[in-house]
Amino acid sequence: MGILERLGVRRIVNACGTLTVLGGNRVNPSVIEAMREVAESFVDMNELLIKSGEYAARLLNVPGALITSGAGAGLVLAVASAITGGDVEKMNRLPFTEGMRNEVVVQYPHTVGNPYVYFINIPGGKLKVVGSPGGVTEDDIKNAMSEKVAAVVHFQYEPQEGELPLSRVIEIAHDHGVPVIVDAAAELPPVTNLTRFIKMGADLVVFSGGKDIGAPSNTGLILANNLKLLEACRLLGPFSYINVNGQVRVFIGRAMKISKEDIVAFVAALENYVKVNHEERLRVMNELADYIISKLKSTLPRLQVRKRVNAPNERVRPVVVPKVEIELPRDRVRLYIELLKRGDPPIYLCECDGHLCISTHTLSKDETELVIERLRNIMNKYPPY
Repeated sequence: MGILERLGVRRIVNACGTLTVLGGNRVNPSVIEAMREVAESFVDMNELLIKSGEYAARLLNVPGALITSGAGAGLVLAVASAITGGDVEKMNRLPFTEGMRNEVVVQYPHTVGNPYVYFINIPGGKLKVVGSPGGVTEDDIKNAMSEKVAAVVHFQYEPQEGELPLSRVIEIAHDHGVPVIVDAAAELPPVTNLTRFIKMGADLVVFSGGKDIGAPSNTGLILANNLKLLEACRLLGPFSYINVNGQVRVFIGRAMKISKEDIVAFVAALENYVKVNHEERLRVMNELADYIISKLKSTLPRLQVRKRVNAPNERVRPVVVPKVEIELPRDRVRLYIELLKRGDPPIYLCECDGHLCISTHTLSKDETELVIERLRNIMNKYPPY
């Protein structure tokens, strides 16, 4: 009997994508082997953290990198580094930031339906929202700049209606001496995004390790142009013990501990990721989406079904991964989602802008056949229109 059976936990079919609440992504055997190799050893964790970051930076040809315990932890550390600038007295005070540069500028469109804005508050950042439902202008960003602003955080939700493009945000912020942090947690693929935002001049860029990269779900990556801020992220992190006013202290990142197994797992996953033919992966996903559409239409010709790629204001990331969108009354969307979850095995589909969505990101061919069969059976029993 396997561990899930002993726990009474069911395996599911994931047609939503690399969601944290569904376990992230599948992990390659080479990643498991890296974890097994280091599990029987002791290492200096600071050395491992530094050397693994340097290795990742060389692999991607970027100035600096730091492996973290997830993208959320990466964003918290990035904001904390901008607030404190590596000053240990300030680091010791977090999250109490009165008297510091603690304002963090975020564009209004990036706050709509985005729960991750909360991470800015964890280290003591004070959210400063700019723009309006009508959009964001250059003057909105310029007028927000002051000696109180620690950073601009840009949530990468492209294509996003009404946002000021990142390239212009970076120019304006840097003109005022303010760093720009990009949250690109789920923005892979395309693989070019790994270095795109660094090449644009962002100071720090945060990615999830447990999504398309295929590392354990509790891993992440900060890439850096600004090495001073990156070093501050490390000092704020889980392995620092620093004497502050005669007493040894740990900092806000202590609660974001990452194991030696997770660090090497991320490295192994990243090594695999940069070698993969990502164009071929996307071609296969597109073929899978077309196949699902043709199968559903062949038995349910009245069904309004289409492929969804690069949809504006998309919250189910990444946008380049093709999804099958089925237009249905809202009550039917929710009914079908619930009925699919009740089956054996449970099948998880998502709701996108009120429509039923099937993501091809995490589906195997066999699982695809099961999704089609179960969905057709449910639709025959509970007609969509």
